[in-house]
Amino acid sequence: MKLSLLFSVFCFSSILLFAQEFPQGTNAIHKDSSIIVSWAVSAVVERGYINIADTAFTYSQGGVTSNKAWHGKVQDALGKADGNAISLGDGGHIILEFENPIFDGNGPDFVVFENAIFTPQGQTKMAFLELGFVEVSSNGVDYARFPAVTEYQFETQIGSFDAMDRDFLHNFAGNFPTFYGTPFDLAEINDPNVDVQNITHVKIIDVVGNINPEYASYDSQGNIVNDPWPTPFYSCGFDLDAVGVINSAVNVNEIAKNNFQIFPNPTKDFIKINSEKSIQEIYIFDNQGRVLVYENNLESNSVLDLSSLNSGVYFIRIFDGNNFLNQKIIKLD
Repeated sequence: MKLSLLFSVFCFSSILLFAQEFPQGTNAIHKDSSIIVSWAVSAVVERGYINIADTAFTYSQGGVTSNKAWHGKVQDALGKADGNAISLGDGGHIILEFENPIFDGNGPDFVVFENAIFTPQGQTKMAFLELGFVEVSSNGVDYARFPAVTEYQFETQIGSFDAMDRDFLHNFAGNFPTFYGTPFDLAEINDPNVDVQNITHVKIIDVVGNINPEYASYDSQGNIVNDPWPTPFYSCGFDLDAVGVINSAVNVNEIAKNNFQIFPNPTKDFIKINSEKSIQEIYIFDNQGRVLVYENNLESNSVLDLSSLNSGVYFIRIFDGNNFLNQKIIKLD
């Protein structure tokens, strides 16, 4: 839910912020990132109530009166993220399908776009968030949920338009503003009924932020999830803009390994990249999907400085304009 009035108040300054890149170290992915190879093509939605604690409550807007959310349409969640979203309502959900299955590759595998609003304006940390759980399925019947965790207290209700800090949230959708998505890594799914190399369905479920146990949503550790509530408007609940695919079973053409060299690996300070073509973009992710290094428009023979990284395992993704390379790299002390 993002009220039109709230949006209009923040419109100009929000546009300025959306044009900025997030600092390296966050895992936000922009809608125009070359690592996104495709988008959801179909969906079905089950809207939730405007106020789950009072299901008789209705809201009127534009000649429509209903006790369930009705802002947006299914088509708003399909294709590339464009700022148009469908509102799910309290506890509502949407199930999306794709032209080709999603598979568990190196780093994040898909990304979910919502439309959080920074508040107060002028910073890129605190925002009005409406969270969502994310589940995946390889048959459309059996679903496994990403293990979402909140570190927020649940003794005092977060108010309708109060800001939240995304650093206290893990594996929830809805952490970033319009045009920036939250990535998800299928390596975190461990369910015998779900084949992470053949994901056909992604389900987004609105988190009911009410801390009353009768209506509350719970994270993977059994904690109540506290987020802004109530939001009793026709555009209430999680607002889904789009779901982008990073690792698609068909659309990703991996560069043949004899066409390039990455060395030394393991490395202490740098890697050299020799390629037959010039390099359009390079990303280095940690095991939580955060972009730690980003470079673009590099020559075919380039050096990448990794001295600022701690020792550990990282994932590099290289894009040459047509194809991708995914590879694990090891950083030594």
